[in-house]
Amino acid sequence: MENAVKRMILAALTPCLLAPVPDARAQGLYLTGSAGQAHWGLDCGSAGCSRNPGAWRVAAGWQLNHVVALEAFQIDLGRARSSEFMTDGTLAASGPGVQALVGWAFGAFGLAGKIGLARLRIAFDAAPTSSYASQRLHSNEVIGGFVLAWHATPKLSVRFDADIVTVALNGDALYYSRGGDVVTSTLGLALRF
Repeated sequence: MENAVKRMILAALTPCLLAPVPDARAQGLYLTGSAGQAHWGLDCGSAGCSRNPGAWRVAAGWQLNHVVALEAFQIDLGRARSSEFMTDGTLAASGPGVQALVGWAFGAFGLAGKIGLARLRIAFDAAPTSSYASQRLHSNEVIGGFVLAWHATPKLSVRFDADIVTVALNGDALYYSRGGDVVTSTLGLALRF
């Protein structure tokens, strides 16, 4: 019993022991890459759907100070499948963007909100039963989300990213009749230089 308590205390203190040494200069370049899953907010229709494809994200960022960072990123939201009348077929989106991050550090952990713009390449491949034709388009969309990071060393962090963006085949982020909101959850690493 005594050994179990010691192991629990050690397990609880380990993240604190691995916390990075405070850095007087908060500025710096970092690279991050992550992979995970997207959830497309599409209706399924009578023939079913596949709304949870794989997703990935890579970014290069600049930490301006202890609170603010800027990132340039590339995101891939995967390919979703729907048999719903308005989106009968597969829908895919990917593209570059920029985001501002505002966050706070709590010991070895960091939490930040993020907001920016993405230039999405959207591809709709219509099913043979679709009332709409296949189409390709580019769309500028607002993208937001948050980041949760654990700083394993002063240079390396484990990072969880959540992003939300609208993929619209017509209209815009405020109104569209064909498309859906996409939420991604990715886990990866960030390396600071």
